[in-house]
Amino acid sequence: MSNTQTTEQTAPAPGQKAHVLSQNPGKAMREVMDAIDALQGIYVDETEALTNADTETFLSLQDRKLTAAHNYQSSIQQMLERKDEMREADPALINTLQGMQKDFSELAKKNAEALQRMNRCMERLGNTIRRAAKEAAQKQRTFSYDSTGAINKTEGKGVSTGISETA
Repeated sequence: MSNTQTTEQTAPAPGQKAHVLSQNPGKAMREVMDAIDALQGIYVDETEALTNADTETFLSLQDRKLTAAHNYQSSIQQMLERKDEMREADPALINTLQGMQKDFSELAKKNAEALQRMNRCMERLGNTIRRAAKEAAQKQRTFSYDSTGAINKTEGKGVSTGISETA
């Protein structure tokens, strides 16, 4: 996880406002590249954590990822708002930024796929747990009383399960 230290230095701490780009177009593009590098480093670490099923690392990256993503989004938005001005920057710098953006898009796609895989695994795990709980509940002998006080055996009755996502 060599990218962790780099991303901590370039991404603002949670709660900080996103960086305002420099007035100089070349410097502003380099700042956008820094924002891309910060988020890209976090994506690399996050994808690695997902691949290795390292939940602790994955969860520890989320605040920094959110901050870096906001900084990236703000930087790109500022650059787009100043697109005419940005065309005056060094063509080599523009090409470098375009290449970085392309590489970042590919990495973001891989990261999204890893997140979707993890989501499917969690869904299957949840289904397995619910199914086991339902089967355990059905195996227990339960009794209820009718209006006359007689015991009704409710062995054949179904068991209903639900999910609360408020936690």
